[in-house]
Amino acid sequence: MTTTSTPAAPSTGALHLDRARVLLWGATTTAAVAILVVSSVLSATLYGVPVIIALLVSLVLGGAIPVAVVRPAAALALSAAAVILLALLGSPETGSPWPVAVPSTIAFAATLAIAVAQSAWRTAVPVWAVAVAAVTIVGSTGLRPPATAGAVTADLVVFAAVTATALLGGLLVSRWQDVRRQLLREQRISASEQALREVAEERTRIARELHDVVAHGMSAIQVQASSARYRLPDLSDEAAAEFDELAATARSAMGEMRMLLGVLRSEDVAVETAPQPGVADVRALVTGAGRRGTVRLDDRLDADAAARLEPVVSLAVYRIVQESLSNIARHATGAGAEVVIERTAEGLVVTVENEQAPGRPASAPAPESGGHGIRGMRERAELLGGSLEAGRRADGGYRVRAILPVAAPGEDS
Repeated sequence: MTTTSTPAAPSTGALHLDRARVLLWGATTTAAVAILVVSSVLSATLYGVPVIIALLVSLVLGGAIPVAVVRPAAALALSAAAVILLALLGSPETGSPWPVAVPSTIAFAATLAIAVAQSAWRTAVPVWAVAVAAVTIVGSTGLRPPATAGAVTADLVVFAAVTATALLGGLLVSRWQDVRRQLLREQRISASEQALREVAEERTRIARELHDVVAHGMSAIQVQASSARYRLPDLSDEAAAEFDELAATARSAMGEMRMLLGVLRSEDVAVETAPQPGVADVRALVTGAGRRGTVRLDDRLDADAAARLEPVVSLAVYRIVQESLSNIARHATGAGAEVVIERTAEGLVVTVENEQAPGRPASAPAPESGGHGIRGMRERAELLGGSLEAGRRADGGYRVRAILPVAAPGEDS
């Protein structure tokens, strides 16, 4: 079965957030232009601020609004400075709201709301307090007719109330955004868990199919081989031994298959980390293969060195020897073989060599080195940072030599 993956589509929540940011940029830019025009005109005509200064300060006042989207702290400082500067430069003698003009109140409130919505409330609160205190001082020290104390107080109260409301509104938006982000995270986690459940269901289905296809046949082989000496009374001792070996091999294969099926069927980590064969099991492997021919094991690792090997390295040694002996049984039946395991300066070296098969001409082709077995052994070695070479010897035999790291990648040797 072949599965194909398609690029994940952006989540609806992410698209909504992107769309909201685009709309925010558009709205803040429009507001900045409006504040620039209105504030510069009113500051120059009603409050007597020089035109160039009114234009520049109004540019800062309005520009701080879109800047707050990406640089809230800087925008707050710029906006507060512009409000205070316009209050200092403006004249109260026209009878217009003073010391804070209406455009200044609107612009500072908008900057506050946007900055706090970007989670910059720790900066916004002290900046707001400084701005309110500063314009209050300007209003109390610069009061002169026709402005009255009551009018100035009313203007300051309106400024403080409007900007405080904007600050609280921004805080509510910030909290709403936090909740929304948390919801999106939970949705992603839920989708990931659903994908894991689907994978687990697929693994269970594969395990069930494997069991149905393979288990019955393997069980039949094991039963027939085990009962051969009883069903066939004239069976020679040599043939009986062959049937016993066949039964043992079938039982071993069934055991490994059940373990693999257990991993496929279970999400329990304990199942996946069940004991695996390793270097210590190579001797039994060689003993079983010796019934089909002469196989000699030269294990030059002491017990302590073998025990210190990383489990994944030890398993790789076992699988490489197992596959090599299987290849010998298939392609060089009856040939003598030798398995050597040693530690050298290169690392852990595993060598499996066999002689030319009896009755096989020296010119006969060697097993295909690109077969799945050799390729699988090579990939296993390379995944550990090692290498594997396989090829024919000059005398017609075959040689597999793997060099593995003593420790798995990422582990200290």
